[in-house]
Amino acid sequence: MGLHPRQPSVAAAGTADAATGATSTGLGHDAHDLRWDRRWMVLVLAVSGLAVALSVAFVWLHVAGPSDGARMQPGRRTWAHGGVVVSPLVTRPGGLASGDVVVAVDGRPMRAWEQGLVAPHAPHPRWQVGQTVTYSVQRHGRLLDVPVRLGSYPWRGLVQQGWSMLLYFLVFALVGTYVFIRRPADRAAKVLFVSTSTLLAANVVWSFGLQVTDITGGVGFWLSTTMALVVNPICWAGFLHFVLLFPRVHPVLAGRRWIIPSLYLVAFPCSLVSLAVFRAMTPGTLDWLEPWGLGSNTVILGYMALIVLVLWSNLRAPLGAVAHQQLRWIVFAGLVSGAGDLMLWILPASVLGHPLISLNVLGLVLLPIPLALAVAILRYRVFDIDVLINRAMVYGTLTAILGLGYAGVVLAAGQLLGSDRSNLAVAGATLVMAAAFQPARRHVQATVDRRFNRRRYDAAKTIAAFSVRLRDEIDLDTLSAELLAVVDQTMEPTQVSLWLRPSAPGSSGTRRSEARPTTWTY
Repeated sequence: MGLHPRQPSVAAAGTADAATGATSTGLGHDAHDLRWDRRWMVLVLAVSGLAVALSVAFVWLHVAGPSDGARMQPGRRTWAHGGVVVSPLVTRPGGLASGDVVVAVDGRPMRAWEQGLVAPHAPHPRWQVGQTVTYSVQRHGRLLDVPVRLGSYPWRGLVQQGWSMLLYFLVFALVGTYVFIRRPADRAAKVLFVSTSTLLAANVVWSFGLQVTDITGGVGFWLSTTMALVVNPICWAGFLHFVLLFPRVHPVLAGRRWIIPSLYLVAFPCSLVSLAVFRAMTPGTLDWLEPWGLGSNTVILGYMALIVLVLWSNLRAPLGAVAHQQLRWIVFAGLVSGAGDLMLWILPASVLGHPLISLNVLGLVLLPIPLALAVAILRYRVFDIDVLINRAMVYGTLTAILGLGYAGVVLAAGQLLGSDRSNLAVAGATLVMAAAFQPARRHVQATVDRRFNRRRYDAAKTIAAFSVRLRDEIDLDTLSAELLAVVDQTMEPTQVSLWLRPSAPGSSGTRRSEARPTTWTY
């Protein structure tokens, strides 16, 4: 069932769908032991509180401590050979520039500072606001000594470069907190609260980015690493757990209580294995730290793949109409935001070393996810989401097919015609793709309907079968009953009636004296 703010319960667990007889579960409270309820509550509050506390500690470290006005840009390769790449939040004359590689601080190489991160008794400086520190940087192939005056953290620059990401995290956290406050005893609400609160905590730290002072001091680096390698996997495991509970309890959980803890624990041995492999492949500590982000992204991609599989399974399951409506909102947001995040940020950052969009654009790309989740839970029948999902899947797939076909035709024609006739190859490829557009669109539309929109596909098959029978049927009563059955099956109206107009005078049909309006109700 769907959830409306005025409803007395979040959802009815186990509501039987009238048409299919299937059982759908929304954010409902399953019958389970009250002792487990109390343990769940304690665990939820402990995990969320710990994540928020670590995030607050990281933020306070930057607020209270000195700042050089620059950070290691999130989403970019910042661990360069022999140093770290920084990007100023606020540009100052004669100060650090974007892309500078800091190789030494006060004459001590960054490799020595990096070794101090894993050495328990390594000395760490205690710099103060107003103190000047000399950074040795590589800029455009030259080695420069840049005096950096430490000051307070540049909040304005941080907000300007990442305001949409902060908005995205805040909206997600507000949705999860609101649902949890309304239904604190609901398991799905608890899981959503854990996911959104840990997402807020981990990604606030990620948005801040590391400073050189975090590496020389050590505390900020390890707080950030803990959020990336521990809290972030908990966040994504929580989202996977949530889609296994909402809008129904997935059948894979039946009788397998070990699955839930495994979801949260499997990321940690994977991270440890990746760290061990990277350590064996790299010569020093600085080189070892560089691929940590790649290992974290790999774990996140694994969780994203499992979430997509669960959503696909739920979408094809015989759920009730309300549960399907809720699920379609989540699927639509996942199609739009997930594809954008993957293609414009995660893959380019892992392969090219930098994303294709800025942080502010990324925040706007991801914002539909919490908004759609809020609509799915609180107000699920606002727009015709079926049309949006169908068009997104059809035209997204069609764009990918035509784009790959266009590139293939251009390359093949270029090889056949030669480089001096490249314009002819481009024109020919354009004509081929234009001719293939309508057939490809019809094929993709039929495939999407067959796989993800079974109601439309089955309705088309039902009408086609009725058209075949219509040619041979001569009995009026049988024909009328079949027509009513087809209308009820394809359109599912509350009531359907058929009225037959009397034959016209002088027609070859029923005589005027026998003609009468007839009504069938199905």
